[in-house]
Amino acid sequence: MKKPQPPRNLKSPAPPPPEPLDRIDRKILNRLQRDAAIPNQDLADAVGLSPAPTSRRVKRLKEEGYIAREVALVDPARVGSTLIAFVSVELDRQREDVLRAFERHISTQPEVQQCYFVTGETDYMLIVVCRDMDHYNQFVRQVLAQEHNIKRFRSSFNLQRIKFDTGIYLEE
Repeated sequence: MKKPQPPRNLKSPAPPPPEPLDRIDRKILNRLQRDAAIPNQDLADAVGLSPAPTSRRVKRLKEEGYIAREVALVDPARVGSTLIAFVSVELDRQREDVLRAFERHISTQPEVQQCYFVTGETDYMLIVVCRDMDHYNQFVRQVLAQEHNIKRFRSSFNLQRIKFDTGIYLEE
């Protein structure tokens, strides 16, 4: 019997999945999410390995994309950016090209810290960080009001940060 042939004109197959994470990998990732600048020796001590295998594991986790990037988290209050706006945006049209154009435009705005394509009554949820209400007003007038495909947007503002964490907990 002849073996079935795969359909033609398909994209090349996806790369093989990365190695599954073991307990040590998860410990490394949890620790690095709390402090990416931890010296390798301290990380090795924390996860119960010697420095060389710890370094190899960190390198592999980076290569396999588990570690997307390493950043410094700046305290917004220390640099005068204390206003955080949660902005829901409803577009007038939702064609693919229009969605992509909005995403490209909003991705270039330094005040937009995060942008999510969401379900529900709105199309996008933005987290916008500004110095103050005057700065936010400028952002609205120069960015949101100039975007002709925005049907409406609604803003809510932070009163108090209760929890802020950038880590994704991995069960060890």
